[in-house]
Formats: sequence, C-alpha cells, structure tokens
Amino acid sequence: MIRRSQIRKKRPSTRRGQATPAEVEKVRLAVYERAGGRCELGIMPNCIKGILPFDGETPLDHGHLVHMKAKRRYGTSVEICKWGCWPCHLQGLHNSLGKPVPAKEK
Repeated sequence: MIRRSQIRKKRPSTRRGQATPAEVEKVRLAVYERAGGRCELGIMPNCIKGILPFDGETPLDHGHLVHMKAKRRYGTSVEICKWGCWPCHLQGLHNSLGKPVPAKEK
C-alpha cells in the first residue's frame, strides 16, 4: 500500500505563549492549596464534598484543575482556574450538566 501523505510529526515543544508542564503543575498546586483540596464547583448532585487528593492513578481518584475560561485564549493562571471533583468537571462542565442533547433535524 502506498502512503499518499506524510505522517504528521509530533510538536517538539509547547506553542508560543502556552504554559510548560512545570508551570501548569505550579498553578495546579496553587489552586489546590487555595481550595483546601475541596471542590470549588459544586454543580452536580453527586459532588464529592470531602478533601480530594492531589494525585491519583486514574482521573476518578483525584481532583482536577478546571479552566473556567478557554485555555487556548486566556492561558493557565490561578485566577482563571478552579479545583473540582470529577463528577462536576467531567459530567457537569464537559457534558452540559448531564442533559441529553437533542438530535439535529435533517
């Protein structure tokens, strides 16, 4: 089989103006300390009320750094980010609060 297009290379570094992984980790720690390890969102009924660990093996084991404004436009900073539990972050913000989305009409 003949490949018609070249394989896209992986980006060698971060984009201009984008935070490095070390900078993101510093912001994540600062947001965690500001929140005291508790979810700052509280938008889902199954929100985890206790203290969330900083790190874990799976995304369901620890708290999440949640960007309240577009990361690509506003970047990553302590003022823009909040600490959240996985139900509020993944089910609430990324899944429009669990509401079913109606199918598009043809």
